[in-house]
Amino acid sequence: MNQHVAALLGLEQQLRKASSLAQLFYTIVNQTHHCVPYTQSVLILGEELSHLQVVAASDIPTVDYTSPFVAWTERLAGHLSQREDARQLSAFDIGLVPEALRLDWQDMAPEQLLWAPLRAVAEEGRILGVLLLFRSEPWTEQERGVMEHLSGTIGHALFALQRRLPFKNALQRMRQRKTWLLLAILLLAVMWAPVRLSTLAPVEVIARDPLVISAPLNGAVKQLNVMPNQGVKRGEPLVQFEDSELANEYEIAQQALLVARAELKTVQQSGFMDPSQKARLAELESRVRLRQAELNYARSRLAKTTLTAPGAGIAVLGDPNEWKGRPVNIGERILLLADPKAVELEIMLAVKDSITLQLGAEIKVFFDNDPLSAWSAHLQHASYEPQRTPDDLMAYRLIARLDGLKNDTTLPRIGTRGTAKVYGNKVSLFFYLFRRPITSTRQWLGW
Repeated sequence: MNQHVAALLGLEQQLRKASSLAQLFYTIVNQTHHCVPYTQSVLILGEELSHLQVVAASDIPTVDYTSPFVAWTERLAGHLSQREDARQLSAFDIGLVPEALRLDWQDMAPEQLLWAPLRAVAEEGRILGVLLLFRSEPWTEQERGVMEHLSGTIGHALFALQRRLPFKNALQRMRQRKTWLLLAILLLAVMWAPVRLSTLAPVEVIARDPLVISAPLNGAVKQLNVMPNQGVKRGEPLVQFEDSELANEYEIAQQALLVARAELKTVQQSGFMDPSQKARLAELESRVRLRQAELNYARSRLAKTTLTAPGAGIAVLGDPNEWKGRPVNIGERILLLADPKAVELEIMLAVKDSITLQLGAEIKVFFDNDPLSAWSAHLQHASYEPQRTPDDLMAYRLIARLDGLKNDTTLPRIGTRGTAKVYGNKVSLFFYLFRRPITSTRQWLGW
């Protein structure tokens, strides 16, 4: 029997006897030398020439993936796999690769390379990997023909053993994609991590239990005697109404009272001479009392044209010039008198951002004038129904109180705005991240 044929049959017999992938890999990279002489062989696996990874090399018991030779071989295989003839048995030399690979090639391996894709003919020629053979002499046509036959045999052996050992095949594929697999497992574990559900909402510092200064009568505002955030003492004038009409009514009531009193006095004096006049005394006395009541009423209305502070505090209002000449009705609020040391937080939580909250829920507040400092607060009250905000949004009104206040703590000024982070119950990170997309999807799909 021809020596070459005997070597080929012996190699095929060893490939069939391999009981594990490790044994098969060793046979491929070391025993193929009896059929096709080479200096160095490297077995690289990767279905359809993608995600190529070195799994065995001749004369090396185990593959060290930190080795420069292994790294360079994978880069070389990745470059050659992009060629049009990568799916066919091809011979390459050092001059057919980029300069970066060529410089390393001179130090890593001989100059001639035989590229042998390993096909699984039983699966319509699916490529399972590639066998690289290096040596210094060019490859002959006879050697390329033998290697063409061996590549099909090796590919079938790989296919058969991977099917017989599915778990080991799965492990091999996991090694090829171990980075992505580890990331996927880590991401899945992180998605179930418990986190506190939270949402952001605008916040404003408001007065707690302020004194409401409202209009005591129907009329027009003449002027405001205070400015925003101005300190006010008890009894200090705040608002002046137009009083010309009321002053005239008071003057007329005074004159009417004088006339009624004069008429009563005249009748009282003439009653001594004419007894018939005494019958009018009761009527005139009633008229005097009526004119007196009208005068008192006019005096009280005139006195109400000047609103004074019922207590001390600071004035909370908008632009005072907007009130000049403005008509108001009885009970209409004009301004507030607030204690600067008694403040609370008003949070307008949009309906689309609403979460389940309980009284006493933790709140972190960041004011616009000091965004690097955080204030702690707790939920004091939450409205049952949403209301429309000045921005034309529907939002729930939340009232919160600041925590950890001391006597020397400088409280935020009334009217200060910022952002509040309201904390709810604990949920998974997945729900925390995808709560809004899930809500939008359900609203869009209607389920």
